[in-house]
Amino acid sequence: SFTMPTIAITLNGERREIPAGATVSELLVITEADRQPVAVVVNENIVRPDQRDSCILQDEDQVEILVFAGGG
Repeated sequence: SFTMPTIAITLNGERREIPAGATVSELLVITEADRQPVAVVVNENIVRPDQRDSCILQDEDQVEILVFAGGG
């Protein structure tokens, strides 16, 4: 069976395997974080929403997905 190559990143402190070549946008879909307003930080650099489609994640990247708490 064909298996896609994967890379290992650290996502919010946890080791996670994702498809090689995945962008920040794709990671948000994989983690279902695309349904809510989030900030994404890759290796301590904020990735703006307009950069997420072009920001390709690399092996060993440190990624934080910060969910904005909805105000009531």
